[in-house]
Amino acid sequence: MANEDCSLQALKVVNEFMIDMNSWEVKFFNVRKENLAAGGDDLAIKAHFSVKLENVLQKYALKDKSNFGRLIDLGCTNPPTYDPHTDVIEVVSVGDDEIVVQIQQTVGLEVTSHIFMVLKGGEWKIKKKESLGYNDKWKRSPL
Repeated sequence: MANEDCSLQALKVVNEFMIDMNSWEVKFFNVRKENLAAGGDDLAIKAHFSVKLENVLQKYALKDKSNFGRLIDLGCTNPPTYDPHTDVIEVVSVGDDEIVVQIQQTVGLEVTSHIFMVLKGGEWKIKKKESLGYNDKWKRSPL
């Protein structure tokens, strides 16, 4: 498969992942905000959104502690972590079976991240995510 075809396929998967994560995070943030404003912190809401997040992660990522780390505290922010409409996405490296995609947030914290994609069983999966720290060093981060 040509590098350009691989890059396009990997970018498509990253974009779909970002759309699904954005949807999950926006919905969870809004439901949680309403629930907390009403004086509650409903564990059933957390359980429901935990299952939804795990489904997204299983669809797109290789399972490891860091990739699934967000399930521990169900972190969500506003603006959301991933926004395919405002984030700048580009391929920065192409190897035989690995592609690195850079995501630059343009709103909020404006974090720069690298998503490492690998071809497993004919499908592109997220191997890991690294974010650029304020000390200009890349650090592994949860999806």
